[in-house]
Amino acid sequence: MIKVNKNTFVKWIIVWMTTCGVVVFILFPFISISSLAYCIIINVLLIIWMSIVETLLQPELKSSYFNSHHIERKGKIYEYIGVHFFRKLLVLIGWERSRKKENPIKESLILLEYYEYRTRTSEFGHTIIAIIIFIISVYVCIKYSYKNILWLVFFNIFLNICPITIQRYNRPRVRRVIKKLKLKLKLKDSKIVYKNW
Repeated sequence: MIKVNKNTFVKWIIVWMTTCGVVVFILFPFISISSLAYCIIINVLLIIWMSIVETLLQPELKSSYFNSHHIERKGKIYEYIGVHFFRKLLVLIGWERSRKKENPIKESLILLEYYEYRTRTSEFGHTIIAIIIFIISVYVCIKYSYKNILWLVFFNIFLNICPITIQRYNRPRVRRVIKKLKLKLKLKDSKIVYKNW
């Protein structure tokens, strides 16, 4: 007989139920699919759903996709498309303050590594949501008209594409700090060993 971990089973039930709820709303919306209200509701639902999935399943996200690639030109490409503007906007609306309370960044290797992991989970979540919203947009454009996707496109750029660019811009910098801190700690440990020797 196969033994199933009770907590794992409950986690998968919650993930399955929330996924079904989101799918039902996408397939059978109770409001106009091209309305502002629909765009807000679908984005909020997808963000909540991804938060639940990431919190319960805690994916490792070790894919090379999360590494910085040559095409990104050390973040220059994100500077050209306005990453600094969006970062300032997050400071103005208070998002940065709440994020720093949740994930304080200090010269602690554990905190920095956790923050780096959070950049990957955030990017992963926003990428999945952006793809879903893009598919919905294509469907609405084909069934109705390109004018009906304006809100969907706007919210997808603002709520998903911009956060993805921020994470891809920040992560290499965080990784450099982690690398320097690890080197610093390694040198410190080697000095202590040498001293005791």
